[in-house]
Amino acid sequence: MLCGWRTHSEIPLTGVPTLVNDVNNVDVMIHIATGHSPIAKSRGGIVFEHTTGYSLVRIEDVADFEISDGRQICVWPAAGAKQKDIEIFLFGPAWATLCHQRGMLPLHASAIVTGTGIIGFAGHSGAGKSTTAALLNSLGYQLAADDILPIRFNQNSIPGAWPYLRRLKLHREPIAELAFTPTEMVSETLDKERYFVYPKHAADDKWSRLQRVYLLEIDPTCSDVAIERITGAEAVRTLIDQTYHFKFILDSGRVRDHLALCAYLASRIAVYRLRRSPSVRAGIELGSIICAHLRDKELERDARYY
Repeated sequence: MLCGWRTHSEIPLTGVPTLVNDVNNVDVMIHIATGHSPIAKSRGGIVFEHTTGYSLVRIEDVADFEISDGRQICVWPAAGAKQKDIEIFLFGPAWATLCHQRGMLPLHASAIVTGTGIIGFAGHSGAGKSTTAALLNSLGYQLAADDILPIRFNQNSIPGAWPYLRRLKLHREPIAELAFTPTEMVSETLDKERYFVYPKHAADDKWSRLQRVYLLEIDPTCSDVAIERITGAEAVRTLIDQTYHFKFILDSGRVRDHLALCAYLASRIAVYRLRRSPSVRAGIELGSIICAHLRDKELERDARYY
């Protein structure tokens, strides 16, 4: 179950719990394709080509992906490609493309679940999304997603998400500091520095509303930790900037629609910037600051529109 969709995959998925094998009752199919890829060999090593309902992605020496109608991903593995290398891009740009095709907003964020909803931690690579989610998970919060948070709106136009990939990819240092147990290396070729880790507390398979998003930044000019509210156009720009695989939006001609979607989302949730000095580690001190911010009763007015 990924993003609330029953997903049948012919590629074994590392660390993902399985349901009853019922290929006649699925929402998303992941096939290992046969025959020739629809992407010509002459196209080169990296290809991203998108329309609203059909996309082609090539990652050199890994695989070609065909994503169609938000329901099917066909994979042509490259000769000698490792399964885990294919997974990196299957669960990254290929899955984000599938979410885009369904009209969802995949944020570049990890997320936890609190008693009032989902809290996302967004940021560019290296900002500490996974480590921050792991830190909060070690303090008792449930993990909802790592690296991609696919947001959808319910029938009342309230933003939220189903869990996605309730596993973490962490470096050895935070694994040791937070007393997690590593399972296996993410990849022996493309990501040798990180390991898969199962969360101590995993979110249930259900939709939960999105309450807040924290934009994580490591700021050398910051002496400690600072959290400030982002509103208006700045909040909208933040959500646009943190959209996973934004190239789909550009190629499919959905810039105007995506701007409207991000503007609406910014009006329905609270967005904060969390800046920290490089000297402040993602440890107990930072966890205490974030937990205090989450518990602040004044900030519970974030949910005034629910």
